[in-house]
Parts: sequence; structure tokens; C-alpha cells
Amino acid sequence: MIAQNQSVIAQVNGNESYVDGTADGATLPGTGVEWYRDSDGNVQVRQVGADSKTKRVAREQRNPSRSLGQTGESPLDDGYDAGNDLETVGFRRFDRARLRKSSNASADPTDAEAAWDQDGKITDEGGTVDGTNSPTEFVGRVVEEITRSDEDNLLVVEFY
Repeated sequence: MIAQNQSVIAQVNGNESYVDGTADGATLPGTGVEWYRDSDGNVQVRQVGADSKTKRVAREQRNPSRSLGQTGESPLDDGYDAGNDLETVGFRRFDRARLRKSSNASADPTDAEAAWDQDGKITDEGGTVDGTNSPTEFVGRVVEEITRSDEDNLLVVEFY
């Protein structure tokens, strides 16, 4: 697997699908996104809401990479602002990604089905999508939790 502090991509089994576009709003790497074309034909990227079926994720910025040379920082923690060029990657069945854990996820989501919450973060079948409602559209299964002391925890999800 790719080093956990460097990339949203944990493991891929073929060619992943890259799409860049203008961010609709502030977006963090490791959150679910979807792209669309605006009225002028330009590619725009927005964060998904609860129970989206997307397998597209905002990835760390690579060109140029942020956090370069800053000790102790990870490109996974440098978000995009509205209007920034946002890099995304689309995953396929059996691919694995490091995704931001939702505050609505259960205490131990390992080996549970995974779904997007209202903020584009990943929750599990024991959690909720909005603090109240259970998820209904699952996109994968949680393989591992990566605990971090100074940033959001990450869940490694294997996509369906």
C-alpha cells in the first residue's frame, strides 16, 4: 500500500479515473465528490451528500504538492478552497482508499459497510448519515481505521 500519510489512494487494481475541476466550496482530501459541467461547459466539483453512490474522492493536491518540505505535515490535510482546481480520483470494485471518518460513525467501524454522510465523510452501518438517520446506500466495506492525533481519523475502505 502507498504510505498512509501521503495519499488518498491506498491500493488500486487497474487504472484509476482522474478528473480535475473547479471546487464549488471548501473541500478536504478524502471526502466524496462528484463532478458536473456548469452552463459554460466548465468542469465543476462539489462535495456529495448523505447516501451518495459515488466512488469519486477528492485527492491530495499533487501539482504542485502542498506541504512539500513542511516537517510533520501531510498533503492529506491541505484542503481546497472554493475556486481552487480540485483533483479527484474515481475508484473501482476492490480498490481501497483512505477516507475521512465521519463524526457520525460508530466507535468501531472496522469490517462494517461504509456510506457517505451529509458532509461527504465516510460513516458505517452502525453510524448515521446526519446524526439521526441510518445510511442506506453503501459503497464499500471498512478495512481499517487509521487513528491520528492532530487531524481527522481515516478509514481505509474497499469499494464494492
